[in-house]
This record gives sequence, C-alpha cells and structure tokens, in this order.
Amino acid sequence: MLKQATVFLVASAGLLAFAAHAYADDDADYDTSGYDTTYSTYESPGPYSYAWTEPYLPSEIGVGVNIGGGVAGFTDKAMRDTLSSNVEGLWDARVAIGTHIPLGLELGYVGTAQDINTINGFSNGTLVGSTAEAALRFNILPHNDFTPFIFGGAGWTHYAVRNMSFATADSGMKSSDDVAEFPMGAGLSYRDVSGLTVDVRGTFRAAASSDLLIDPRTGNEADLHTWEASAALGYEF
Repeated sequence: MLKQATVFLVASAGLLAFAAHAYADDDADYDTSGYDTTYSTYESPGPYSYAWTEPYLPSEIGVGVNIGGGVAGFTDKAMRDTLSSNVEGLWDARVAIGTHIPLGLELGYVGTAQDINTINGFSNGTLVGSTAEAALRFNILPHNDFTPFIFGGAGWTHYAVRNMSFATADSGMKSSDDVAEFPMGAGLSYRDVSGLTVDVRGTFRAAASSDLLIDPRTGNEADLHTWEASAALGYEF
C-alpha cells in the first residue's frame, strides 16, 4: 500500500509540474508588444510585404473604428461667396475593414456645417451637409505601424438649410438638395501596440450636378465639389 501511495504521489507531482509548465508557456503566449504569439509557427510579414493576412492581429486583417473632425470647404467661388467663410467645420465616423492587408473597405459618415449669408450680407441660417459613403482603400505599407493609403469611392450627400431667417431668394440657395459625390484622397494611419490608432487624411469630393445654388452672375448651377482635411482617433483589432 505504501509503495502504491508513493507511486501515486510521484505521478501526481509529475502531473502538477507538467501543468505548471504548460501554464507558464500559456502566459508566454503574449509578448511585450501585446501581440498574440500563440501560433508560434506563423511569422509576421515584413514591413514591405503585401501578404493578405496579419496573423498577430485578432482579426488577422485589421478592423478599425475611428471618430474625428476637421475642416472642409467648397471649391466653387459662387458657393464660397454665399457662405460666411471659406472653411466649414467637419465631423466624421468611419469603420475600416482590411487596414493591414493590401486592399480594404471604408464605410463612413461625414457631417459639415457653415453659416449662409444673404445677398445683403446678413446671416440666413446654416447649411448642414450629411454624407454617407463607401470607399476602397489601398494600403501602401499594410504591415507597417505607419500605413500610408489612398482611397476612392462613392456616396450621397443631403444638404439642408437650418434656422433660415429670410426667404431663400435672399441668398439664392434652395432649402435642401441631394447629390451624389465621389470621394478620393490619401492619408496616413498609425497603430499603437495597444490597438489605438491615429488617422490623418486629405479628401477631394467630386459632386454630381445640383441646383442647390444658382450663380447669380452666370445663371449656372454652382458646383458642389468639396475638399477636406481631417484627423481621427480610434481602435483597431
């Protein structure tokens, strides 16, 4: 009986030692960079690679959400002359799928606001723009912490005049309009090991024809093409 008990104790001690070793190995599955290294047979692609997977990210492709703001403006002089300033405030929210593979997809919302002036120079409400858009994103260095990218897509913008004080004829602008728009541009994204991201970008949005504003000097429709400079913070996994 004593011999059997001794064998049992030795076997139990061996099992405990094995379990402790396994637990220690499991703890070591995460290196100090915060990446999951459980799959030690995988090698992270180099910074200049165009591999279609990033094994050390939980999503393995990079999925991110960010919120930010910036400035924007119209390129058409008639639109700028109707507004109180050449620059308007901008806020946006985006979901990006595939930020660490060569080609990804962005879905975004962009809001803008700018005061309107009448022909006599008095304030006549605020022009508010609400944009929903989707764009393909080409990541130039998809496996680098700093990832430059270019993008292009299509969307829809609804313009509405809020808090109008005078008749629309006093500013020459309709109370609302909808227009197709086509965003294109470039940016730079940085991902910290914690998953936090910083995104800066410049965007040009070509707009389809619209009769939101008729240029009083020419009688032609004013172009609604816009530019944007913005920055955003987010999280990526």
